[in-house]
Amino acid sequence: MRISELSRRSGVPATALRFYESVGLIVAARGTNGYRDYDDSAVDRLTFIHGAKQLDLSLPEIVELLNVVEAESCTQVRETLRPKLDARLRDVDERLAVLMKLRERLVEATDHVAACPDSGDRCRTECVLARTEAPCVANPLIGRGNQ
Repeated sequence: MRISELSRRSGVPATALRFYESVGLIVAARGTNGYRDYDDSAVDRLTFIHGAKQLDLSLPEIVELLNVVEAESCTQVRETLRPKLDARLRDVDERLAVLMKLRERLVEATDHVAACPDSGDRCRTECVLARTEAPCVANPLIGRGNQ
């Protein structure tokens, strides 16, 4: 099938298909007219690529896995894939921990800002985003060298 048909069947844009071919994720034969000609296995490979991308695997990792899937036993696929998935889980756990800390800070800042009293005075930026329970009023000592 031509690239337009593969794109239609897979939902992958033709530009992405050309890129995937350039990095070795899919292979196309070339007709005498120079057009790319894909077989039905390309759809299967694209399904695999989509699934691997959903797991946040890099393109080089996907190329490696495709080579293992197509040439090795299920045991070897498992032995190759498992460490990659474990590493992804560790990365996600680390990102989640950072996001949870950010969430805690945002909740604290939201509560702090909500507690600021109405005032016609200028509000200091350090007051609004401070991580203390200090009231949101101008500090007469700031700016006078009496800190």
